[in-house]
Amino acid sequence: MGHKKYYGYKKPTEQYSIKFCDDSMNGCADVGTLFAIGYQDEKFYMVKVNWGAEEDWERARDGEVEMTWSFDEENTKKIMLRTGTHNAKDMMKAMHERFGKYEAFADLYIEKWCQEKEIKYDYYVHY
Repeated sequence: MGHKKYYGYKKPTEQYSIKFCDDSMNGCADVGTLFAIGYQDEKFYMVKVNWGAEEDWERARDGEVEMTWSFDEENTKKIMLRTGTHNAKDMMKAMHERFGKYEAFADLYIEKWCQEKEIKYDYYVHY
């Protein structure tokens, strides 16, 4: 009997996300901010959505502005190194422990920290 060969097997990927701030859950659905960090496909990312404020209406027709920070695999590994972690779950926990207190403004502190540690990312704004 021959052995079966399995082609196209893909290792299951880890996926984690943590919300730092979500004003839509607090009853303030007209104006607010959502900020979250995540890990998927061996890459770290951050997402922030602002809606309803006057400056949001000036930028976008629907009053919603979405910002995304994307880190490649190399820079995700740098984050793990700088946080002293060896896996995605621990990295996410360490990032939340370090920056969670800033809630909706955590993106500013994370960006500054990344610049100090020479961690690069791509930044996108969607109007």
